[in-house]
Amino acid sequence: MTNKVTPASTAIPMAKVTKTKSAMIKAASAKLPTAKTPLPVAEWPTFDRSTWLKAQAPADIFDAPHRGSDWAPASWRKAEVGYGRWLRWLTLHHPEQLTLPPADRLTEANLRGWHATLAASLAPMSQLSLVEDVTRAMSILAPKLKPSSPLIRLHANLRASATPSRNKRQRLVMADVLRDLGREMMTEALTINSWSDRRRAVAFRDGLAISLLVFRPFRLKNFASLHIGRELVQSAGKWHLVLERADTKNHRPHEARFPKALLGDLATYLDRFRPILLAGEAGCTPSGTDALWVSETGSAWESGALSHRIADLTQSRLNRRIPPHWFRDVAASTIAIEAPRNIADAHLLLGHATPVTTQKHYIQAQSLQAGAKFQAAMLERLNENHTNPPKETR
Repeated sequence: MTNKVTPASTAIPMAKVTKTKSAMIKAASAKLPTAKTPLPVAEWPTFDRSTWLKAQAPADIFDAPHRGSDWAPASWRKAEVGYGRWLRWLTLHHPEQLTLPPADRLTEANLRGWHATLAASLAPMSQLSLVEDVTRAMSILAPKLKPSSPLIRLHANLRASATPSRNKRQRLVMADVLRDLGREMMTEALTINSWSDRRRAVAFRDGLAISLLVFRPFRLKNFASLHIGRELVQSAGKWHLVLERADTKNHRPHEARFPKALLGDLATYLDRFRPILLAGEAGCTPSGTDALWVSETGSAWESGALSHRIADLTQSRLNRRIPPHWFRDVAASTIAIEAPRNIADAHLLLGHATPVTTQKHYIQAQSLQAGAKFQAAMLERLNENHTNPPKETR
Protein backbone atom coordinates (compact mmCIF):
# COMPACT_ATOMS: atom_id res chain seq x y z
CA MET A 1 0.00 0.00 0.00
CA THR A 2 1.31 3.40 -0.92
CA ASN A 3 0.73 6.48 1.16
CA LYS A 4 -1.31 9.18 -0.53
CA VAL A 5 0.72 12.32 -0.78
CA THR A 6 -0.98 15.67 -1.08
CA PRO A 7 0.53 17.63 -3.93
CA ALA A 8 2.45 20.65 -2.76
CA SER A 9 0.29 22.88 -4.92
CA THR A 10 -2.87 21.89 -3.04
CA ALA A 11 -1.50 21.69 0.50
CA ILE A 12 -2.89 24.38 2.84
CA PRO A 13 -0.28 26.02 5.08
CA MET A 14 -0.95 25.67 8.81
CA ALA A 15 -0.70 29.45 9.29
CA LYS A 16 -3.46 29.98 6.76
CA VAL A 17 -5.66 27.34 8.45
CA THR A 18 -5.19 29.04 11.80
CA LYS A 19 -5.96 32.43 10.31
CA THR A 20 -9.09 31.08 8.61
CA LYS A 21 -10.34 29.48 11.84
CA SER A 22 -9.68 32.70 13.71
CA ALA A 23 -11.66 34.66 11.13
CA MET A 24 -14.54 32.17 11.33
CA ILE A 25 -14.63 32.38 15.13
CA LYS A 26 -14.51 36.15 14.99
CA ALA A 27 -17.33 36.27 12.43
CA ALA A 28 -19.43 33.88 14.50
CA SER A 29 -18.90 35.86 17.70
CA ALA A 30 -19.78 39.07 15.88
CA LYS A 31 -23.23 37.65 15.19
CA LEU A 32 -23.85 36.85 18.84
CA PRO A 33 -26.15 39.39 20.53
CA THR A 34 -24.68 41.64 23.18
CA ALA A 35 -26.23 43.84 25.85
CA LYS A 36 -26.20 46.66 23.28
CA THR A 37 -28.41 44.70 20.86
CA PRO A 38 -32.09 45.37 21.59
CA LEU A 39 -34.36 42.36 21.76
CA PRO A 40 -36.82 42.63 18.82
CA VAL A 41 -40.49 43.02 19.72
CA ALA A 42 -41.21 39.67 18.06
CA GLU A 43 -39.00 38.00 20.71
CA TRP A 44 -40.41 39.85 23.73
CA PRO A 45 -42.29 37.85 26.36
CA THR A 46 -45.89 37.22 25.32
CA PHE A 47 -47.45 39.71 27.75
CA ASP A 48 -44.98 42.47 26.88
CA ARG A 49 -45.42 41.98 23.15
CA SER A 50 -49.21 41.80 23.12
CA THR A 51 -49.61 44.78 25.48
CA TRP A 52 -47.14 46.88 23.50
CA LEU A 53 -48.75 46.15 20.13
CA LYS A 54 -52.25 46.71 21.50
CA ALA A 55 -51.26 50.14 22.84
CA GLN A 56 -49.92 51.09 19.42
CA ALA A 57 -53.20 50.28 17.67
CA PRO A 58 -55.15 53.41 16.64
CA ALA A 59 -57.88 54.30 19.13
CA ASP A 60 -61.49 54.13 18.02
CA ILE A 61 -63.35 57.42 17.69
CA PHE A 62 -65.44 56.53 20.75
CA ASP A 63 -62.57 55.21 22.87
CA ALA A 64 -61.06 57.32 25.62
CA PRO A 65 -57.45 58.40 24.90
CA HIS A 66 -55.01 55.92 26.38
CA ARG A 67 -51.37 56.15 27.35
CA GLY A 68 -49.25 56.37 24.21
CA SER A 69 -52.08 57.42 21.90
CA ASP A 70 -50.41 60.80 21.43
CA TRP A 71 -46.86 59.49 21.02
CA ALA A 72 -45.05 60.21 17.78
CA PRO A 73 -43.63 57.22 15.85
CA ALA A 74 -40.12 58.28 16.86
CA SER A 75 -41.13 58.20 20.54
CA TRP A 76 -42.50 54.67 20.18
CA ARG A 77 -39.34 53.55 18.42
CA LYS A 78 -37.03 55.10 21.02
CA ALA A 79 -38.89 53.51 23.94
CA GLU A 80 -39.01 50.21 22.06
CA VAL A 81 -35.24 50.17 21.51
CA GLY A 82 -34.45 51.15 25.10
CA TYR A 83 -36.80 48.55 26.57
CA GLY A 84 -35.45 46.00 24.11
CA ARG A 85 -31.96 46.60 25.47
CA TRP A 86 -33.23 46.01 29.01
CA LEU A 87 -34.86 42.74 27.92
CA ARG A 88 -31.68 41.70 26.10
CA TRP A 89 -29.68 42.19 29.29
CA LEU A 90 -32.17 40.04 31.19
CA THR A 91 -31.98 37.39 28.45
CA LEU A 92 -28.20 37.24 28.81
CA HIS A 93 -28.02 37.32 32.62
CA HIS A 94 -31.37 36.25 34.11
CA PRO A 95 -33.46 34.56 31.40
CA GLU A 96 -35.64 32.82 33.99
CA GLN A 97 -37.09 36.20 35.00
CA LEU A 98 -38.65 36.80 31.59
CA THR A 99 -41.61 34.68 32.74
CA LEU A 100 -42.39 37.24 35.46
CA PRO A 101 -44.63 40.30 34.96
CA PRO A 102 -42.66 43.35 33.73
CA ALA A 103 -42.85 45.19 37.07
CA ASP A 104 -41.56 42.16 39.01
CA ARG A 105 -38.34 42.07 36.98
CA LEU A 106 -37.42 45.55 38.19
CA THR A 107 -35.62 44.42 41.32
CA GLU A 108 -32.85 46.51 42.80
CA ALA A 109 -30.35 43.71 42.17
CA ASN A 110 -31.30 43.46 38.49
CA LEU A 111 -31.19 47.20 37.95
CA ARG A 112 -27.84 47.50 39.72
CA GLY A 113 -26.40 44.87 37.38
CA TRP A 114 -27.90 46.50 34.29
CA HIS A 115 -26.71 49.97 35.29
CA ALA A 116 -23.20 48.61 35.89
CA THR A 117 -23.24 47.30 32.32
CA LEU A 118 -24.39 50.67 30.99
CA ALA A 119 -21.86 52.61 33.05
CA ALA A 120 -19.02 50.52 31.62
CA SER A 121 -19.52 51.89 28.10
CA LEU A 122 -21.88 54.90 28.18
CA ALA A 123 -21.62 58.49 29.33
CA PRO A 124 -23.95 59.57 32.18
CA MET A 125 -26.43 61.32 29.89
CA SER A 126 -26.66 58.23 27.66
CA GLN A 127 -27.31 56.07 30.72
CA LEU A 128 -30.09 58.44 31.74
CA SER A 129 -31.58 58.32 28.25
CA LEU A 130 -31.84 54.52 28.28
CA VAL A 131 -33.33 54.44 31.78
CA GLU A 132 -35.86 57.05 30.62
CA ASP A 133 -36.75 54.79 27.68
CA VAL A 134 -37.46 51.90 30.02
CA THR A 135 -39.47 54.16 32.33
CA ARG A 136 -41.50 55.35 29.36
CA ALA A 137 -42.12 51.77 28.19
CA MET A 138 -43.20 50.76 31.69
CA SER A 139 -45.90 53.45 31.57
CA ILE A 140 -47.50 51.19 28.95
CA LEU A 141 -46.56 47.78 30.35
CA ALA A 142 -47.00 48.53 34.07
CA PRO A 143 -48.88 51.84 34.41
CA LYS A 144 -49.41 51.39 38.16
CA LEU A 145 -45.70 51.28 38.98
CA LYS A 146 -45.20 52.66 42.50
CA PRO A 147 -43.00 55.73 43.15
CA SER A 148 -40.91 53.53 45.46
CA SER A 149 -40.00 51.22 42.56
CA PRO A 150 -36.22 50.78 42.12
CA LEU A 151 -36.62 51.93 38.49
CA ILE A 152 -38.22 55.22 39.54
CA ARG A 153 -35.52 55.78 42.14
CA LEU A 154 -32.75 54.96 39.65
CA HIS A 155 -34.25 57.35 37.12
CA ALA A 156 -34.55 60.14 39.70
CA ASN A 157 -30.98 59.72 40.91
CA LEU A 158 -29.52 59.65 37.40
CA ARG A 159 -31.56 62.68 36.41
CA ALA A 160 -30.22 64.59 39.42
CA SER A 161 -26.58 63.60 38.92
CA ALA A 162 -26.05 63.09 35.18
CA THR A 163 -24.28 65.94 33.42
CA PRO A 164 -23.17 66.26 29.79
CA SER A 165 -19.70 64.87 29.16
CA ARG A 166 -18.84 67.94 27.05
CA ASN A 167 -19.16 71.51 28.21
CA LYS A 168 -21.62 72.94 25.67
CA ARG A 169 -21.75 76.32 27.37
CA GLN A 170 -18.09 77.08 26.65
CA ARG A 171 -18.55 76.37 22.93
CA LEU A 172 -21.67 78.43 22.30
CA VAL A 173 -21.60 81.82 20.60
CA MET A 174 -24.16 84.58 20.30
CA ALA A 175 -26.68 84.48 17.47
CA ASP A 176 -25.13 87.43 15.63
CA VAL A 177 -21.87 85.49 15.16
CA LEU A 178 -23.68 82.69 13.36
CA ARG A 179 -25.81 85.18 11.44
CA ASP A 180 -22.68 86.93 10.19
CA LEU A 181 -21.14 83.58 9.22
CA GLY A 182 -24.15 82.68 7.09
CA ARG A 183 -24.13 86.11 5.42
CA GLU A 184 -20.40 85.88 4.75
CA MET A 185 -20.76 82.50 3.05
CA MET A 186 -23.60 83.69 0.80
CA THR A 187 -21.60 86.78 -0.13
CA GLU A 188 -18.62 84.63 -1.08
CA ALA A 189 -20.84 82.51 -3.32
CA LEU A 190 -21.98 85.62 -5.15
CA THR A 191 -18.66 87.42 -5.46
CA ILE A 192 -15.82 84.88 -5.88
CA ASN A 193 -15.76 84.50 -9.66
CA SER A 194 -13.04 81.83 -9.68
CA TRP A 195 -15.42 79.28 -8.11
CA SER A 196 -17.39 76.87 -10.24
CA ASP A 197 -21.17 77.16 -10.36
CA ARG A 198 -21.54 74.02 -8.23
CA ARG A 199 -19.18 75.35 -5.57
CA ARG A 200 -21.10 78.62 -5.50
CA ALA A 201 -24.39 76.73 -5.14
CA VAL A 202 -23.09 74.61 -2.26
CA ALA A 203 -21.66 77.63 -0.43
CA PHE A 204 -24.86 79.65 -0.86
CA ARG A 205 -26.99 76.72 0.33
CA ASP A 206 -24.81 76.27 3.41
CA GLY A 207 -24.89 79.98 4.22
CA LEU A 208 -28.67 80.17 3.83
CA ALA A 209 -29.15 77.07 6.00
CA ILE A 210 -27.01 78.53 8.80
CA SER A 211 -28.79 81.89 8.54
CA LEU A 212 -32.26 80.36 8.61
CA LEU A 213 -31.36 78.23 11.63
CA VAL A 214 -30.35 81.41 13.47
CA PHE A 215 -33.73 83.05 12.83
CA ARG A 216 -35.84 79.87 13.03
CA PRO A 217 -34.01 77.32 15.22
CA PHE A 218 -36.17 74.32 14.36
CA ARG A 219 -35.28 70.85 15.54
CA LEU A 220 -33.00 69.09 13.05
CA LYS A 221 -35.66 66.60 11.96
CA ASN A 222 -38.06 69.41 11.02
CA PHE A 223 -35.39 71.67 9.53
CA ALA A 224 -33.95 68.97 7.26
CA SER A 225 -37.39 67.87 6.03
CA LEU A 226 -38.61 71.27 4.81
CA HIS A 227 -40.35 70.82 1.46
CA ILE A 228 -41.48 73.52 -0.95
CA GLY A 229 -45.25 73.60 -1.03
CA ARG A 230 -45.62 71.59 2.17
CA GLU A 231 -43.62 73.05 5.07
CA LEU A 232 -42.41 76.05 3.07
CA VAL A 233 -45.53 77.57 1.54
CA GLN A 234 -46.29 80.84 -0.19
CA SER A 235 -49.56 82.60 0.54
CA ALA A 236 -50.57 86.04 -0.72
CA GLY A 237 -47.01 86.57 -1.89
CA LYS A 238 -45.50 85.81 1.54
CA TRP A 239 -43.49 82.76 2.54
CA HIS A 240 -44.45 80.80 5.65
CA LEU A 241 -42.90 77.89 7.52
CA VAL A 242 -45.61 75.47 8.62
CA LEU A 243 -45.14 72.38 10.78
CA GLU A 244 -48.09 70.04 11.25
CA ARG A 245 -49.01 68.63 14.64
CA ALA A 246 -47.81 65.13 13.70
CA ASP A 247 -44.35 66.46 12.76
CA THR A 248 -43.49 68.28 16.00
CA LYS A 249 -42.04 66.83 19.16
CA ASN A 250 -44.73 68.23 21.45
CA HIS A 251 -47.55 67.51 18.96
CA ARG A 252 -48.40 71.18 18.58
CA PRO A 253 -48.71 72.81 15.15
CA HIS A 254 -46.16 75.54 14.55
CA GLU A 255 -46.24 78.32 11.97
CA ALA A 256 -43.87 81.22 11.43
CA ARG A 257 -43.15 83.80 8.77
CA PHE A 258 -40.02 83.22 6.76
CA PRO A 259 -37.51 85.77 8.12
CA LYS A 260 -37.86 89.07 6.28
CA ALA A 261 -34.08 89.55 6.32
CA LEU A 262 -33.63 86.36 4.28
CA LEU A 263 -36.42 86.71 1.70
CA GLY A 264 -34.03 88.00 -0.97
CA ASP A 265 -31.60 85.18 -0.24
CA LEU A 266 -34.39 82.62 -0.48
CA ALA A 267 -35.35 83.96 -3.91
CA THR A 268 -31.72 83.80 -5.06
CA TYR A 269 -31.37 80.24 -3.83
CA LEU A 270 -34.63 79.02 -5.41
CA ASP A 271 -34.09 80.77 -8.75
CA ARG A 272 -30.34 80.47 -9.24
CA PHE A 273 -28.57 77.96 -7.03
CA ARG A 274 -31.09 75.22 -6.18
CA PRO A 275 -31.53 74.31 -9.89
CA ILE A 276 -27.75 73.81 -10.13
CA LEU A 277 -27.86 71.41 -7.18
CA LEU A 278 -30.90 69.63 -8.61
CA ALA A 279 -28.93 68.87 -11.77
CA GLY A 280 -26.69 66.68 -9.66
CA GLU A 281 -23.21 65.47 -10.47
CA ALA A 282 -22.13 64.45 -13.94
CA GLY A 283 -23.64 61.12 -14.89
CA CYS A 284 -26.18 60.94 -12.06
CA THR A 285 -29.94 61.03 -12.46
CA PRO A 286 -31.55 64.01 -10.67
CA SER A 287 -34.28 63.02 -8.22
CA GLY A 288 -36.61 65.94 -8.92
CA THR A 289 -37.19 66.32 -5.19
CA ASP A 290 -39.27 69.15 -3.77
CA ALA A 291 -37.03 69.31 -0.68
CA LEU A 292 -35.79 72.81 0.13
CA TRP A 293 -32.30 71.57 0.94
CA VAL A 294 -30.71 69.69 -1.97
CA SER A 295 -27.49 67.72 -1.74
CA GLU A 296 -24.62 67.78 -4.21
CA THR A 297 -26.02 64.65 -5.87
CA GLY A 298 -29.37 66.28 -6.63
CA SER A 299 -31.36 64.47 -3.95
CA ALA A 300 -32.87 65.66 -0.68
CA TRP A 301 -30.16 66.61 1.82
CA GLU A 302 -30.35 64.00 4.57
CA SER A 303 -30.48 65.21 8.16
CA GLY A 304 -27.26 63.41 9.14
CA ALA A 305 -25.27 64.92 6.29
CA LEU A 306 -26.78 68.36 6.96
CA SER A 307 -25.86 68.15 10.63
CA HIS A 308 -22.26 67.10 9.95
CA ARG A 309 -21.88 69.78 7.32
CA ILE A 310 -22.98 72.63 9.57
CA ALA A 311 -20.91 71.30 12.48
CA ASP A 312 -17.82 71.05 10.25
CA LEU A 313 -18.35 74.55 8.87
CA THR A 314 -18.66 76.16 12.29
CA GLN A 315 -15.56 74.27 13.41
CA SER A 316 -13.48 75.44 10.45
CA ARG A 317 -14.80 79.02 10.33
CA LEU A 318 -15.36 79.79 14.01
CA ASN A 319 -13.10 77.22 15.66
CA ARG A 320 -16.17 76.00 17.59
CA ARG A 321 -18.11 72.94 16.54
CA ILE A 322 -21.79 73.91 16.74
CA PRO A 323 -24.23 71.30 15.37
CA PRO A 324 -27.73 72.39 14.28
CA HIS A 325 -29.51 71.41 17.51
CA TRP A 326 -27.20 73.74 19.45
CA PHE A 327 -28.64 76.68 17.53
CA ARG A 328 -31.64 76.35 19.86
CA ASP A 329 -29.39 76.94 22.87
CA VAL A 330 -27.80 79.85 21.04
CA ALA A 331 -31.22 81.42 20.47
CA ALA A 332 -32.34 80.99 24.08
CA SER A 333 -29.06 82.27 25.51
CA THR A 334 -29.01 85.27 23.17
CA ILE A 335 -32.54 86.26 24.14
CA ALA A 336 -31.74 85.80 27.83
CA ILE A 337 -28.73 88.12 27.61
CA GLU A 338 -29.78 90.65 24.96
CA ALA A 339 -33.53 90.80 25.62
CA PRO A 340 -34.24 89.24 29.04
CA ARG A 341 -37.71 90.80 29.16
CA ASN A 342 -38.70 88.56 26.25
CA ILE A 343 -37.47 85.30 27.76
CA ALA A 344 -41.01 84.32 28.72
CA ASP A 345 -41.93 84.24 25.02
CA ALA A 346 -38.79 82.42 23.86
CA HIS A 347 -40.52 79.05 24.18
CA LEU A 348 -42.78 80.06 21.28
CA LEU A 349 -39.73 80.51 19.03
CA LEU A 350 -38.27 77.17 20.10
CA GLY A 351 -41.53 75.25 20.01
CA HIS A 352 -41.48 74.34 23.70
CA ALA A 353 -44.83 73.45 25.24
CA THR A 354 -44.18 75.71 28.26
CA PRO A 355 -41.62 78.37 29.28
CA VAL A 356 -40.15 76.00 31.89
CA THR A 357 -37.61 74.42 29.51
CA THR A 358 -36.50 77.81 28.21
CA GLN A 359 -36.19 79.31 31.70
CA LYS A 360 -33.00 77.37 32.44
CA HIS A 361 -31.22 79.29 29.68
CA TYR A 362 -32.26 82.55 31.32
CA ILE A 363 -30.83 81.45 34.66
CA GLN A 364 -27.58 80.23 33.08
CA ALA A 365 -27.19 83.33 30.92
CA GLN A 366 -27.85 85.71 33.80
CA SER A 367 -25.34 83.82 35.95
CA LEU A 368 -22.71 84.18 33.24
CA GLN A 369 -23.51 87.86 32.83
CA ALA A 370 -23.35 88.47 36.58
CA GLY A 371 -20.02 86.65 36.76
CA ALA A 372 -18.59 88.72 33.90
CA LYS A 373 -19.70 91.98 35.54
CA PHE A 374 -18.17 90.94 38.88
CA GLN A 375 -14.90 89.99 37.19
CA ALA A 376 -14.77 93.33 35.35
CA ALA A 377 -15.42 95.22 38.58
CA MET A 378 -12.67 93.32 40.40
CA LEU A 379 -10.17 93.94 37.58
CA GLU A 380 -11.02 97.63 37.58
CA ARG A 381 -10.51 97.77 41.33
CA LEU A 382 -7.19 95.96 41.08
CA ASN A 383 -6.00 98.30 38.33
CA GLU A 384 -6.91 101.34 40.45
CA ASN A 385 -4.96 99.97 43.40
CA HIS A 386 -1.98 99.23 41.15
CA THR A 387 -2.02 102.72 39.61
CA ASN A 388 -2.52 104.54 42.90
CA PRO A 389 -0.82 102.45 45.59
CA PRO A 390 -1.70 103.45 49.15
CA LYS A 391 0.70 105.88 50.78
CA GLU A 392 2.80 104.64 53.62
CA THR A 393 2.06 106.15 57.02
CA ARG A 394 4.70 106.79 59.60
